[in-house]
Amino acid sequence: MYRLHESALPADFQFPADLEKLGYVINDRDQVRSLKNPEQEFNFFISKNERMNAVNREAHNTCIRSEIQARVLESSMKLTNLPLGTPATKPHIPIYTSTNIATCDRLIVYIGESWQDLGVFAWRTIGQESIAAGSILDFIHTTQSASPDNPGILIANTGQLLWYRGGGRAVTQTTWMALPRQWAVSPPMEIDEEKNRVPGHRDPQEHVASIFNDVIPKMCKKDVAIDVIGMGDGGPIVAEYLQANWKTWKGQVRAAAIGSGPMWIGEKVAEGEFKNFWEEHTRAYLQSDEPVGTSLSGREDFGCNCYSAGQNEVLERVMPVAYKDMLMFFELVKDVPGYHELPEMTAAGDVDG
Repeated sequence: MYRLHESALPADFQFPADLEKLGYVINDRDQVRSLKNPEQEFNFFISKNERMNAVNREAHNTCIRSEIQARVLESSMKLTNLPLGTPATKPHIPIYTSTNIATCDRLIVYIGESWQDLGVFAWRTIGQESIAAGSILDFIHTTQSASPDNPGILIANTGQLLWYRGGGRAVTQTTWMALPRQWAVSPPMEIDEEKNRVPGHRDPQEHVASIFNDVIPKMCKKDVAIDVIGMGDGGPIVAEYLQANWKTWKGQVRAAAIGSGPMWIGEKVAEGEFKNFWEEHTRAYLQSDEPVGTSLSGREDFGCNCYSAGQNEVLERVMPVAYKDMLMFFELVKDVPGYHELPEMTAAGDVDG
């Protein structure tokens, strides 16, 4: 009877977290391109072996995350570890907060998709357009320059909620699957719900609750006005939290914008004061080929007026394309006394279910 010895198993793949060694460079248009072919974007399919491709992509993404972080920290932003006060050597979840968070009169809170890396809006946009366009970089620079009141910014981290003890950092599920294994054919490391989780941040719902229950009260002015962006499943999550805690936040949360695909959220909004807020001070930006900001049908499904996000390719591209329109909406609510959304009577198109 034959058996396979461990010595015959293939070693796991290894790639350096170094763009040049991976064969890439960031060009003068802020694009990651091949050293051999300046027009070639990052190539995921370097092999027919899925494991090799995943490990190579993670090495590439590690480089880009480091580049984004370095530039974010040069943009009047800082890393804040949660739970608050946790040293970098202990299990924690990092978020980005602006350096003026303690003194700002208005705060913009971004709740992203639960699978995405901190600081990243869309890996596709990073790969095809630029690092700044596909990350929070363009967003924070626009926010800081476009509004005279210089609002504070808080970038939540609903994606990196797994604590990788071997690396001493929080990671996404995608990164977890690409972490080193004993052999290339070994299964991924099992997730220990105690050792690989951070208390108070075990899932996106807990993380969002921590942002509102702990971070904002302790880091911001008591009466800071709040505008909220919920991207993808971040929309329903923040809607559920605010509805359950509206008595606490109704005097501060002033407007909300959600970026969504075909996931209905109106059913999560029950009758009451929060429903009035949702109807009058919230916009949903949906995937559509219509120009950004074009009125769409869908109010009954989303509980608020719906507008085109300016693209119908993938959900993660909504934020890079539509965030300027979201910020303009927040400015309207801030600057126009008594502003509220009226039910749209006409719409450019229907939302597919």
